[in-house]
Amino acid sequence: MSGPDERRPFPEVDDAHLRLSRTRTWGGLETDGAYGPAEPDEIYVENLGDPGQFPFARGSYPQMYRSRMWTQRTIVGYGTPADTRAGLEAARAQGATGLDVVLDTLSQEALDPDHPMFGPEVGSEGCSLTWLPDLEVLLDGIDLTTTDIAWHATVGLYPLVLAYAEQQGYDLTRLQGSHMPDHVTLTLSGYGEKLLPVDLAQRATVDVLEHVARYTPRWATGFPQCYNLRERGLTPVSEIAVGMAIVNQTLADLAVRGIDVDQIAPSMAWVSTADVDLFEEVAKFRALRRVWARTMRDRFGSQDVRSQRLRIACHTSGRSLPYQQPLNNLARATVQTLAAILGGVQSVETCTYDEPVSIPTPEARELAIRTQQILAHEVGAARTADPLGGSWYVEALTDELEAAALKLLGEIEAQGLLPAVGSGRLEELIDDHNHRVEREMQAGERLKVGVNAFRPTHFTPPPRFQVDHAAVAAHLAAFRERKAARDLEPVRTALRDVRGATAAGENAVPAMVRAFAALATTGEVWGAFRLGLGHPYDPFGATEPPVPLD
Repeated sequence: MSGPDERRPFPEVDDAHLRLSRTRTWGGLETDGAYGPAEPDEIYVENLGDPGQFPFARGSYPQMYRSRMWTQRTIVGYGTPADTRAGLEAARAQGATGLDVVLDTLSQEALDPDHPMFGPEVGSEGCSLTWLPDLEVLLDGIDLTTTDIAWHATVGLYPLVLAYAEQQGYDLTRLQGSHMPDHVTLTLSGYGEKLLPVDLAQRATVDVLEHVARYTPRWATGFPQCYNLRERGLTPVSEIAVGMAIVNQTLADLAVRGIDVDQIAPSMAWVSTADVDLFEEVAKFRALRRVWARTMRDRFGSQDVRSQRLRIACHTSGRSLPYQQPLNNLARATVQTLAAILGGVQSVETCTYDEPVSIPTPEARELAIRTQQILAHEVGAARTADPLGGSWYVEALTDELEAAALKLLGEIEAQGLLPAVGSGRLEELIDDHNHRVEREMQAGERLKVGVNAFRPTHFTPPPRFQVDHAAVAAHLAAFRERKAARDLEPVRTALRDVRGATAAGENAVPAMVRAFAALATTGEVWGAFRLGLGHPYDPFGATEPPVPLD
């Protein structure tokens, strides 16, 4: 294996993409870094504060994007690890400062590509990534201490990356990147109790976050992962409420293990969405930062400002983009990206216009990153912090969102987060909103251009991205061959350790890292974890461990 200094080079970020290019208007007027009342009163200081000041409603940093541009992300993931690696290089060449890797459905659900029930799904909606050899292909030449890769994955990803980093000789204290260890969100957003029982989900989350706090301080966690919940059917109000319920429960669980809020909160970034209602989404981000800051300080006793100033990673709303007239989605995604920027987030991934049609085509992916560049360097959205601050409408919306979210949060916590998930209470909350939206669409109370209003007389679908199915088939064949040829004795020992550590209430991450290093697969490692908590090895009952684990 090659060491960290022997990999082939990966394209670096152009420094010009990291800085705001202009602080004057196109007419020549100079813009200050922030604006506010000439004589701030007590209410302003308590409820808003200047950008960069508690409670951070107006932004996490004093000059916002003038001091540091938001990370401009693009999402890549399709076919084989080699396919996705080529996509990463193309995205960097287009100017993306952050890279998001999305895994296919099987990989995200900890099912191996040879699972007998799901063959056609391999590589179809993301990268097939199952074990250490896949990372060796995908990450060749990428320095994980300097390159910001956000993994759109939860199950098994963190210990797999750790196993790769140790194999390559990295100092884990310098390891960068991020993933989304919010397993309870996955239970709610489509996985359900069969794939991800809520007790198992919360246990996995706490194990990972404890390990991050103790051993990989520069690794970021997308926590909570509220994007999936919004796409599933939460409103901005319920996004704040449910997300904070997950955060509060998890911080309490970590405290039992001896992890203080200031050890883990600085590594967290709220994963959110920006939908098409510009002003509501801006107000949501402002209210969210205020709720977070006060919760960290007043409820959990945070002394570190880094814990109190929330970072937000935003992905525009794929759910909002219809199949009909997909070019209209360029306008929708632009408005959503603008909402995120005006709301003061720290990173943005703009959905492609053809997302409801297929995996993004290279042209669509380039248009998505160009949208962010135009907003940053031409429109002027980044010139000053909180440009909508002081708007009577936005301030009123911010207050209303916060009050409604805190009321709902109180109701959830009165029942308890895990009981609320297990009883179906939160599913009911989501379903009620979805039914209301459908009724409004059918009644014409909610108009969607090209869908139930202003519909075209004809429709020509745009080109579809074509996955190289021959490459996927070869990838699957190679996986099966290498899996069959490996030494099963170290695999058995490692998987037994995963099961044993889990059953004993120990943090299972170190055992998972050793299992991946022994060439165990994600499905096997996660299956052993499931067994340790008394759940079936395979939620579909179609596979067994490669060796007896008793």
